[in-house]
Amino acid sequence: MRRPSLHPRNLSAAVRSRWVTGPLLALAGGAVGLALAPATPVDVGPLQATVRMRPAVQAETAILLPPAGQVSFDTHRTPVRIEARVTGVDIGKAEALIYDDGALADLERTASESITDAAIRNALTTALCTAVGATVATGLGHRRVRDALVAGGSAAALAVTGAGLTGVTFQAEALAQPRFEGLLSQAAYVADLGSGTLADYASYRGLLAEFVGQVSALYVAADSLPTASGVDTMTVLHVSDIHDNPQAFDVIRQLNQQFGLDLVIDTGDIVSWGTPMEHQLLSEIGTLGVPYVFVTGNHDGAATAAAVAANSNATVLENQVVTVGGLEIAGIGDPRFAADDDSDAGGKAAAGVAVENAGFQLGDTVEEYDAAHPDDPVDIVLFHDPTHPAGLLGRAPLVLSGHMHTPKVELDREGSGTDWLTNGSTGGALASGGVRPVLDGGDPLNLSARLLHIDPETGRLLAYDDITMGGLGLVSVSISRHQMPAEAPPLEVPEGAESPDAPIPEQQRVRPGEGLPDADRVTAPGGSSDGG
Repeated sequence: MRRPSLHPRNLSAAVRSRWVTGPLLALAGGAVGLALAPATPVDVGPLQATVRMRPAVQAETAILLPPAGQVSFDTHRTPVRIEARVTGVDIGKAEALIYDDGALADLERTASESITDAAIRNALTTALCTAVGATVATGLGHRRVRDALVAGGSAAALAVTGAGLTGVTFQAEALAQPRFEGLLSQAAYVADLGSGTLADYASYRGLLAEFVGQVSALYVAADSLPTASGVDTMTVLHVSDIHDNPQAFDVIRQLNQQFGLDLVIDTGDIVSWGTPMEHQLLSEIGTLGVPYVFVTGNHDGAATAAAVAANSNATVLENQVVTVGGLEIAGIGDPRFAADDDSDAGGKAAAGVAVENAGFQLGDTVEEYDAAHPDDPVDIVLFHDPTHPAGLLGRAPLVLSGHMHTPKVELDREGSGTDWLTNGSTGGALASGGVRPVLDGGDPLNLSARLLHIDPETGRLLAYDDITMGGLGLVSVSISRHQMPAEAPPLEVPEGAESPDAPIPEQQRVRPGEGLPDADRVTAPGGSSDGG
């Protein structure tokens, strides 16, 4: 048998082939090794975290705080992302950190060393995995030990050089300028970091300890929330009185991402004047990725209702009952229309009577539905204005309202067995009184939302979370959970609330699925004497 010819032309072609395929094999193998490189665990005070370094287009240090979101810092110049993910927290240590100055002093001495050590160990692990991947891929492809070793060494050198340059260009002062993402982007859970300067802290160690302490406080607060009796629940978000504030839809989107919403309920006043420009904002509803049930408020005209209903995930209720996500939900629009606040066609007294009449109409609809569906009665009623409750008391276990721009909870209202939950303004009443307090030198209205935890089998409310965010740029958030009583009182219509005081005018009667024409809705100065 003749041996292959080693003609210079053939030898040159083989060399060129190795020069082309060698880097490609090394790159592919190094990428596989990089992907398989594990994160490095580290304890930073009470926080249990993992650290990993990866090539990235955007150079940053990111701290992931499930489920609240992440905080990012522009700390270095090299195309490397340093990612620290909080995986757990020792609540006992966290509480000690919050209340014990000695624990904070200890953290100042150890936190930076812990993170630095973890970053170095992860860089070395990553370099080793990258080198092994490049070596194995090149060795298998070329079957030459020398090529494999060169590829592995080059990959390791590149990884170590990147990590070294990251350390050299690292700027600790960047930790005073965080970027918040996820639910954190709506307001700074980690208070003071966004408003402070490096001069507020004695050193990088002090800054890091302060950050860890505030993150620990967040988890301590979350841990203190009681559970909803250990039952798998539906999570329903109640919003109201958005009043043209686009941030409200950002909040809904983030809450859906963080808590996995099953349904959004909106009890009206989504706009302020009902202009075509305002209606452009309502297309945001269709991007939320969750069913959206709506009743009109006194600022929402027929055009607004139509703009909401144009979204495929939206349902607008008008004196009717629908089943959404397994819940039977009833609702009716507000009988007033206050977009034209200059007119006083009906006056405040007539407006109040119209609201009460709407409640009685919806109460009759609920009773008729329950009689026809005794095994699946109405679970939730939506009614914009809570100030005229007579027609709904004792007819439904739960009523949700808005209008007042201030949250309120009335359990077993007037002894009827009906729990009445009024939400504040999810838009901070932006275009309807939200700016005026600031112009007058006062505090802006808060942005309010409420998470309802509902038993999917019974439709009963088990617990609710009040979420309050500082309005118009204030950096504050509070979340508080409230358990419902173990036993629900029986429904009973209060004496004197059986029927309206006078017959309901024909022009105010709402046919199921059809809203009142704007011309037939009562208009009072300022929309109402009680809310907006």
